[in-house]
Order: sequence, then structure tokens, then C-alpha cells
Amino acid sequence: MVKNNYKSGRVATLMDGSFGGNEAQDPTVVGEPYKVEGQNMNMNMLIFNNIRADMYFREELSHIKTWEGFLEKTVKEVRECTPWITGTHTVTTKKGMCSGTRGVGTQGRPTRMWTHLVKLWTMKPTERQLEQLVESKQSPYLRVMGFLYLRYCAPR
Repeated sequence: MVKNNYKSGRVATLMDGSFGGNEAQDPTVVGEPYKVEGQNMNMNMLIFNNIRADMYFREELSHIKTWEGFLEKTVKEVRECTPWITGTHTVTTKKGMCSGTRGVGTQGRPTRMWTHLVKLWTMKPTERQLEQLVESKQSPYLRVMGFLYLRYCAPR
């Protein structure tokens, strides 16, 4: 029997549980973070793991360490609210020539909105920062992100 114990690339990041350099804000500077539930935002594991393994999440968003930088990048990059980029997610499986081995999948690619949503979760925002998102006049996508964050993370 062949064992799948390869530890390289995207699979390794999911196995080690890392978030690609995305980390929480310093609570001594911004205050106490909003209390949340769950280790995966109570989100579907397929999209959660796809976001964690996404190159945009690991390379572009990991450099953002401040709240202002996060807001600026979100306003600049986010243009849709759906979880998957249109045309990348299907319910059928690929067939033939070991599709899974070649990296051909039907899992889909997450949109920037949902990638930024997980980044927001890793930053551990304060209650005041969440209020700022929900009441934002700067971008409707910031408001949607605030409501999605509360939907997935607020204690029930």
C-alpha cells in the first residue's frame, strides 16, 4: 500500500495548520479582540482550506499587519461577494488519467471577499473595528464583510 506522506506545497500548509504568515493584531495596541467561536470560523472546511492554501492569501495578504492596510487592500481588491470565482466550482468530479494527481480539481477558487474574510479572522478585530466595518460608507463590500464575519464568528 502506498502512503501519501508528501509534505510539499499547498498540502503541507494544510497539514501543519498554518495561515501563511497571516497573524493577529497586537492587542496592546488595538485593544481586546472580539470573542469568536470555532477553530475554522464555523465555515465549510472545503472553502476554508482552499483559502488557507491560496497563494493570494499566503503571499499578498500576509504582508498586511495594520487595520488601515487591511481596509485599504479590501476596498481596492474586493469586487464580488460570492464564495467561489464564477466557473471554478462544480459538483461533478473530473475523470480520467488520475485527475486528482495532476492537480485538476473541481473544488473551485475562493473570491477575494472570502479570502479577506479569513484574513480578518486571523487579525482578530476588536468590537470597535467590527462596528467600523458594519457602518462603513467607504465601500459596500466592507459592510458585507462585517456582516459575514458576525454571521460566521459571533457566539450564538
